[in-house]
Amino acid sequence: MAKMQTPCPFSTHLVFADAEMTPNIAPILDSRLGVSAVWVIYTPNRVENAQRLASIYQAHTIQTRLIEMDLAFDLFEITSRLETLVKDVLPENLAINLSCASKMVTLAAFKAFENTGVGLYYLLPNDQLKWIQPPGLPEFNIAKNLQLTEFLHAHGIEHFQAAELSPNQANFAKGLVNAIQKIILPHKALNSYQYFSTHHARGKSIKLVKHEGRYYLNEIGSRSRLQTDLMVGLLRKLQNQNIVQYQTQQQSLITQPETDSWKRGFIEGGWLEYLTYQTVFALKAEIAGLVDVALNVKLQRHHAFDEADVLFLANNQLFLVECKTGSNANLNLHLQRLDSLKNRLGGLTAHALLVTTEAIGANLHKAQLLKIGVLDAKQLPDLKTHLKRWILQEIQAPKP
Repeated sequence: MAKMQTPCPFSTHLVFADAEMTPNIAPILDSRLGVSAVWVIYTPNRVENAQRLASIYQAHTIQTRLIEMDLAFDLFEITSRLETLVKDVLPENLAINLSCASKMVTLAAFKAFENTGVGLYYLLPNDQLKWIQPPGLPEFNIAKNLQLTEFLHAHGIEHFQAAELSPNQANFAKGLVNAIQKIILPHKALNSYQYFSTHHARGKSIKLVKHEGRYYLNEIGSRSRLQTDLMVGLLRKLQNQNIVQYQTQQQSLITQPETDSWKRGFIEGGWLEYLTYQTVFALKAEIAGLVDVALNVKLQRHHAFDEADVLFLANNQLFLVECKTGSNANLNLHLQRLDSLKNRLGGLTAHALLVTTEAIGANLHKAQLLKIGVLDAKQLPDLKTHLKRWILQEIQAPKP
């Protein structure tokens, strides 16, 4: 991809407010375009979108002008209005971003400014800026300049708060996740972990009885599909790290109930969210444009509240990950909620992924219809590889 060798000649840019926000933000904030002023054209039903755009531009010290325009369906009238609007601007100083313009407005812009000095451009979904005119200007990928808070504000989120773990909580989280990765996931022993986590998180003790070199659950000879030897190995590792406490009595291992509510919740389901967050964070070093990873995010828009397990940006687009553990998880319901949340938070260019300890099974078809990625139990042992593949697949350049 060619790099810009000279500054963009257009200091004033004109954009059209729409429900999709990123195409109107990312190019303007790219310093290579040298934008000093933006005119935001909006229809009466897009006033909030225009105001949110203006607040972001102004935060970056870009002069902003809001212009309400009832873009009628008459091509000649729209053409006339655009020509009148910019009559005092030198053509060589003006560029028009057509990314969020309607088909009628795009045609009008062509009719008004084709073969003039006015720049016309749009942004591809992979963040590549395409010049329509003038010829010869180099195309390039827009800088990954959006931050998560700014992105969400642009899409109407008024309050945004990500979880911040205390040093003790972070040590607990890392220790538990490390043990799960080394002992549970490689041996496909999620059922054993699920039994432990459900009981331990609800304040119940677990009794493992050793007889003739084997461990049994509750009593000798009890039949169970659980891998109790692995469970014992997990508990020993966790006790060594002061994460779980147990007592040994007459060849029996009995866990002590956990009193800390945060730890109980983390043991039961928070571990998968943290594992996913930790893995995405590590991928920042391997995937260009992946930024601003957040865990357990609380969101508020007006008086409506939402939550997201993991949020991050890549190529200035929102990625939303939902993590679900336990055999009682209603995957069909979670897919439906994830699709709705994806559209509310990031619009048409947002991406969503469900990470679950269960087999996706028959729900895979629905996930595909909703264009939601899925990583289930069989992929968790190599979560980093599968996450990286999914992210790169979502942000790859569209095929011509």
